[in-house]
Order: sequence, then C-alpha cells, then structure tokens
Amino acid sequence: MTGEGRAGVTEDHDVLFTPLRLGPLTLRNRLVMAPMGTCLDESGHITDDTIAYYERRARGGIGAITVEGVLVSPDSVGPEPRIHSDEYLPGLRKLVEALAPHDVAVGVQLMHPGRQVVDGPSVAPSPVPLNPRAPVPHELTGPEIERIVDDYAAAARRAVDAGFGYLEVHGAHGYLPSNFLSPHTNHRTDAWGGDLAGRARFSVEVARAIVDAVGPGVPLVWRLNGSDAERGGLGIDEAVATATMLVDAGVAAISVSSGTWLSLQETLAPMSVPRGHMRAMAAAVKRAVGAVPVMAVGRLDDPDLAADVVTSGDADLVLLGRGLIAEPDWPDLVRTGRLAERRPCIACNACVDLVGRGERARCAVNPEAGRERTWRVTPAVRPRRVLVVGSGPGGMEAARLAALRGHEVALYERDPELGGKLEVAGLAPSKREVLRYREYQSARLAALGVAVHTGVEVDATLVAARAPDVVVVATGASPLVPPIPGIDAAHVHDAQALLRGEVPVPAGARVVVVGGSATGCETAETLVAGGASVTIVEMASSVGRGIEAITRRNLVRSLRADGVELRTGTTLVAVGADTIHCTGPDGAPVELPADRVALAIGWRPSGEEFAGTLRDTGIEVRVLGDAETPADFVRAVNTGADAGLTV
Repeated sequence: MTGEGRAGVTEDHDVLFTPLRLGPLTLRNRLVMAPMGTCLDESGHITDDTIAYYERRARGGIGAITVEGVLVSPDSVGPEPRIHSDEYLPGLRKLVEALAPHDVAVGVQLMHPGRQVVDGPSVAPSPVPLNPRAPVPHELTGPEIERIVDDYAAAARRAVDAGFGYLEVHGAHGYLPSNFLSPHTNHRTDAWGGDLAGRARFSVEVARAIVDAVGPGVPLVWRLNGSDAERGGLGIDEAVATATMLVDAGVAAISVSSGTWLSLQETLAPMSVPRGHMRAMAAAVKRAVGAVPVMAVGRLDDPDLAADVVTSGDADLVLLGRGLIAEPDWPDLVRTGRLAERRPCIACNACVDLVGRGERARCAVNPEAGRERTWRVTPAVRPRRVLVVGSGPGGMEAARLAALRGHEVALYERDPELGGKLEVAGLAPSKREVLRYREYQSARLAALGVAVHTGVEVDATLVAARAPDVVVVATGASPLVPPIPGIDAAHVHDAQALLRGEVPVPAGARVVVVGGSATGCETAETLVAGGASVTIVEMASSVGRGIEAITRRNLVRSLRADGVELRTGTTLVAVGADTIHCTGPDGAPVELPADRVALAIGWRPSGEEFAGTLRDTGIEVRVLGDAETPADFVRAVNTGADAGLTV
C-alpha cells in the first residue's frame, strides 16, 4: 500500500480523514464505530467495563461511535442495555462523559427486538415464527403499535438527556421495524401492512416521532437493510424507496446493512465472504438520497477498500465493527501510515459467537477486548530469559507480550512455519484469512527482537543449554488415534498431513474423513477442491461442532454444494484395504469405499509430560492453551496473553 510506514496521512487514505457534516454535527473523519453487542452491561445498566471498552476505541481516532443497541420498551427481554426508564440514565451519562475528551461524536442505537428474542415476549406485525421451532409471535394490535412508537420517542428524549449527540434506530436485521418492512413477515391488511407504503408506515412513524421529540439539533440515523437476504424478504428496490420515505420523515443519514437472524452470513460475514459484499446496496441508496449521508458496512476494514468506497461516492461514511474490536487504533494507524502495525480482524466471528451465547465480548486476536478496564502491560521489574516452546496462537501471544514487557524472549517451533494448528487451518480455501494474523504476529515478534527458531525440536538438553528463567510450554495438542482394527494401515493418515499436501491425493480419489470437527471439515473442503470424492463420517448428529455458528452454517452449505457426503451418527469400527466399516445411526453396518482415510477425531494435550521433565530440574514452567486443555482460538490467545503479562 502506498505510504506504508511513513508518518502523516497517506495519499491513498486521506479521504477517510476529511470531515463531514451530520446535521448540526461535524464528524472529524469518515469512520464510524458500528453498534455491536458486548454483554458488558449488568441487568441493562452500563458498567465501568462497558465504558472502558468504548473509551479504548475512542482513543484510537474513530470519528463517531454508535453505542450498541439499547432496548426502548419495558417488555423487551434481552442481554442488551436498556433505556426505557430513567433508572438507566446514570450509566449512559457516565459513558457519554467518559468519551467527551476524545473529540468523537457519540450516538446510541435504539432498538426493539420484535420476534427475534432468545427469551421473553415475542411480538411482530404478523404471527410468523422465526423458524419451525420458535414460538409464534404475538400479532401487535394497532394500539400496541402506537405505544411502541411512543416508546421510541421517549427513549430518544432520554438519550438526549444522557448527552448523546445523535441517535440511530435499528431498522435492519429482522428486528421490529425490519419485520414490518418485509413482505415475508408482514401479512397485515390494515394501515400497517399491504403495499410498501403500509409496511414502511411503522418506520416512518417512529422516525417522525423521534424527530418531533428531540428537534432538529440531534440528527437521526436509520439502519436499513438493503436486502433481507431471505426468500420473500425486503429487496434493494423497496429498500431504496423506503430510504427516501425516511429522509422525507426527517432522517439525517442512512446506514445500509443486510440480513436477518436467518441470513447472518450477510450481516456478520465470515472470512469466506468477500470484503465489501454490501457495498452495492449502499451505493444504490446513495444514488436515491443524494446529499443525505450514507454509511456503508461489510468487512470494510481494509484501508484501500474503505477509501475507495468514499472516493467513488458509493457512501459517505464507513462503518468499522469487528475490525475495531481487533484493532482499536485502526483509524490512527491508517492516518499516520503505520499500516503494518494494525492487528488484523480475521472475521472468525468469535466475538459474535460469545455475545450470541450471552457471554462477554472477547476477541480471538486481541486479548485486551472485553477487559480494557483491567488490562495493563507493565514493564517487567526484573527482565528474565523466557523460552516459549510452540508458536500457535497462544505461544506467539505469550512471546509478544513478554517481549513487550522487556523480557529476553526466544520462541521455538518444530515446524518450518510459525502458527501451529493456525498454519494448518489457513491451508483450507475458506480459512486463508487466519494467515494474516500469523504474518502480523511474526512481524511484531521481529520488531520486538524475539529470537525465532523454526524447524527445531525442543528437548531438555536444548532447554538446559539456553538456561532460561522460565519456559512457556505452548506445544498444542496431538491428534487422537483410537484403537480400531486397521487404523495403522498405510492409506490412513492424520488429516493435517493431507491438508499440508504431505500425502498425495489424486483427482478422483475416494477419501473418507473420519471426524466432522473444524479440522475434518477443512480437510474435506481442501480435498474436494482438488478433485477428490470426499465423505465425512461423524459420530455426532451434525458436523462442524465447535465452529462458530455463522461460519459453520456457511461452511456446511458450501460442503454440500461441492458434493461432500456428510454421514452423521456414523461410527468407524474398522479399516479395510480399500473400504472402511462403520455402524450407521440405526446400528446397521455401513461400508464405504476409501482410497485414503483422513483422521480428524480429536486432540489430546501434549504439554504436561514435557513440562514435568523440566519441573524436575527446578525450572519455572507455564503450560497454556491446547498443551494444557484442547480448546478454541480465543482461549489460546487469552491464556497466552495471561502468561506473557505475568512471567
């Protein structure tokens, strides 16, 4: 990229750092933090953890922050903060006051979940359930609709009382306003349904009520789906027409997104979805609304792409969501040309998965996320010699933070490349983004002076020669190999060997992947792309268990489309010369042809035995990540961070 590493605004990206008027406000740049749930509140109240999370991103140079959705109606149930009563104002005021010194515009998103609730009352314009297993929502009556419109207006007044400079209504993603707009979910024949004008009436009435309640001094942004991305839902033509109605009702800017809970691969695109996938929808709305600012979103955390969106006129502002969770300093690093220092968001959706389960927001690549209030990287009182064994996510993060604190760090990896299982996962076509994190960490380790040794097996003799003060064992986990007849046959291999290309798999070869975990699915994806005929055999009732839900849904859909046969509820019992023998879901025998068998059955910790030999010599040893307990990327990075912060 032009200007990388040079101080000052880069020529390519300077358009992102020009001011923009939003009603009476002047935003210092074109970058807006997207509203994203955090689960950092307590019973709907903003906490000090919430404030620290937002303040950390304000310090990074963002032009505006739209605080996560707050519930406007007292009968809504959810993990979101609340604003339907004055009792929630103290925390909201404290948040606004904390962000005031940072030259950032601060808004808040007002939301009503409608039928998309995990718990509590489910309401909608029509009794259309979210899915066959979900409850049928209560069909709102006319008076109930008018009361909810009033709830939005009252919430807007409270938001202004709390000090927010602008407001946003969440009118997208299948929440209540989006439900009214969609012909799939709004079957009403009264004034709140029917043609587009009727289906848009709820949104228009809410917009007018808010504008009347707060006046022209507080701009209103409307988040609108350019497409519901589901059969029978709202499409771009009706979205454009709705945007013009909202502008006529007093809306000051349109934020264009896409998708619902049924099409979250659009809303929160996993790494396999191309960047900028919603850009054309923002451009269509921009052409319709003219001078009214439009916000674009959708994996726009690549600076070149973000700048091009603004330069081309497709949108006036760029929303950064997960990219700011991963790298709070994204705006300042891009503005000053320090592009190589940006920690990359790899769109793994770990943050989304945790919040979706009602857990506090964390990040797979940024261990500071969600614990900003207590996060401290303090210089070591006494620099020590630290030897890190294993360069998976946990090992690299332990080495980075230990070096940042002033320790003398050496990192050893037995494979030719850094990354551990991360490096292997990155070989799958849909997972190449994870290698961006490896390259980032590799560059950071070099910049911090960490001595990196690849292709070296660490043993007690090497440790004794290095004479470290502490050894961090991050050797990951070893593949499980069950005691099954024929499992040691020449055509049976660890799935990682096939992923790495260490075992040739000719086009047309019949491959059975035993185990439908992440590794199994990635192996199948890679092999079928090379022309093999692939079957996954999985004991459980589904494949992809342990993979983040949106990524999993997208991956399974892709595997089926590519012709991978998924045999669930099926257990391997023996391996023959060119056949594997299983029992099916009903206990009946199943035989499958197999020229190659790839084992992806599971993992066992590999670190304690080695750690024990070192402890016997009196060396301080830390065991972390999969070397201690096989887990996920988030836990690996966070345990690595904890080790690096405390050695």
